[in-house]
Amino acid sequence: MSAVSYLRESGAEAEADLLSRSKLELSRSAQRYINTTTVGLQFTLRCAARDLPLLEDREFGVPLPSSMHSEIKEAVSAVLPGEFKVHDLAARSVLVDREEFEKSELERLIDAQKSLMIAVATGGPRIQQKNAEYCDRRRTITRALQEAGRADPNPFADLWEWYGRWSSGDLPTYQSRREFIGKLYQPLLESLAGLGAPSPSEPDAEPTGWAKVDRAVQQIVRRVNSAQQEEEFQTVGLLCRECLISLGEAVYEPDRQATSDGVAPSKTDAARMIEAYFGAEYSGSSHEVLRRHAKASLALAVELQHKRTANYRDAALCAEATRTVVNIVAITSGRR
Repeated sequence: MSAVSYLRESGAEAEADLLSRSKLELSRSAQRYINTTTVGLQFTLRCAARDLPLLEDREFGVPLPSSMHSEIKEAVSAVLPGEFKVHDLAARSVLVDREEFEKSELERLIDAQKSLMIAVATGGPRIQQKNAEYCDRRRTITRALQEAGRADPNPFADLWEWYGRWSSGDLPTYQSRREFIGKLYQPLLESLAGLGAPSPSEPDAEPTGWAKVDRAVQQIVRRVNSAQQEEEFQTVGLLCRECLISLGEAVYEPDRQATSDGVAPSKTDAARMIEAYFGAEYSGSSHEVLRRHAKASLALAVELQHKRTANYRDAALCAEATRTVVNIVAITSGRR
């Protein structure tokens, strides 16, 4: 989803649309480059059969990567951590189109709602005939989105409200109304398309047993998935900081653990509490990376909290850094 956003910000709308309706699969093999620390990753872009020709250029008689393929490859590389790059991006067709194979029931409901809104606004059925259907489906969609920690971007309680919007003057053509509905739901559908069942090799982590920490992690995940505005992404930073404070409170033992500067941490001083924990339990140069990672995750949370241009990528990276620290401490403390 970060790559999709990158493409849209650079004006590559067609490439973003193709990537948003496809899947990226990461290969288990990678490429180590000589005399560098960079790792080249190999991806497969699974797309609909009808999209595959867009990724190939056969001008010279053999299939070569098209400009669209190159744009997508560059976008994926751009959003990877610095030590990684895309070594190869293979394009493969899925067996059937995603519409027939992979869409969730929620996505199908949203597609049906979009189609109905477009139909009544472009000379289709009368509102009186379809309004009850629209309202029933809207309630179902809203409940499903709430369970998934997301908000419904559609502000129209019924089709009469939608009528008031399209007839207000700035959506005079059928095409303008179709485009309005497409843009209304596009971020949500891209987000839902990015969801999937957890990979068997990457199961959800078990709770740590620290109730406040586990609740905070759950809330962070929900907020990252539902945030849309800068202020909402900033809130993820606040939640990550609060999570680390709760983690510090759970593991800090003042009688056994001392801070490096000798200052006793306050109840909200996550940095000193976690530093004291790692300093006592994992001292020495061999554990320097663990100590640095914990410190950096807190700095990332504080930075995000005050970053007025915060976006999804900032929030997602901050959330992952915080969850990693929670998992490290849970492992090192014997909770897992």
